Amino acid sequence: MADSAGSATVAVFGALGLAYATQFVAEDFKRFREGSAVAAGLAGELDSYRGAYEILVNALTSWKTATEAGNRAGIPLRKIERPRDMYLDEVVSKLGLLGSELAGSTVLVYSNLRAFRLAMELLSTEGASMGNEEFVNRCDMCLERLRAAYTEAETLVPNLEARALASFWRTWWRQLLGGVA
Repeated sequence: MADSAGSATVAVFGALGLAYATQFVAEDFKRFREGSAVAAGLAGELDSYRGAYEILVNALTSWKTATEAGNRAGIPLRKIERPRDMYLDEVVSKLGLLGSELAGSTVLVYSNLRAFRLAMELLSTEGASMGNEEFVNRCDMCLERLRAAYTEAETLVPNLEARALASFWRTWWRQLLGGVA
């Protein structure tokens, strides 16, 4: 009788332990899949901005050149609504699912983009009242932030794409065995 009670106790604790472990794996899987979706979306959003890079660099460079040559009157400054990063704004609270390195790089790229947009907004709304030197300096600030975002994004986008396509089980086993995933 003692054998059957001991066996039953072991079976109950084994089943409870297995259920407990399964719950952890299921939660890890859910978070991993959500992180994959976040990575894919951010990679897509950032990649969609790539086409505007050369256009913006060329425009800002020509504005600088025209201003330095004293021909600022022909620069078409129009008030614009500041662009939003629609996907980032929706998933910002989930950046931690990407891991600290990807989350940090993502914030760096988007922060540089926002700084660029703020500087462009200032040029478009206040550019007409700026002196030539200030206008050229602000164009330089725009170019600096835009180039910083682009340079970091060149590495970030492929890393986000790789994270989006990563295998849960391979990553999970690496973490379980003490490696960095």
